Amino acid sequence: MKTEYQVRPVTRYIVTRYEQATTKDELFNGPSQSSVVGEFASGQQADLVACAMAVCDRADGIESSRTRHGLSLGEVISGQRIEGEV
Repeated sequence: MKTEYQVRPVTRYIVTRYEQATTKDELFNGPSQSSVVGEFASGQQADLVACAMAVCDRADGIESSRTRHGLSLGEVISGQRIEGEV
């Protein structure tokens, strides 16, 4: 019998929602909170979900934006950011 152990990199993209208090009432109830929206196999999928969430929040009158942290493998190789903030 022969065995081999391999280590392979796995990249997942997690979309989180970070809520920050902006009024005195909100500060009284807690200054901020974070929750996980979902985990995705590609950065493109995660970007689409995060953008859609921000658009829905703005439609509901909530000040909302989408930021992207870190670089994808393609961005590391090319040395360029593929997408900016929405």
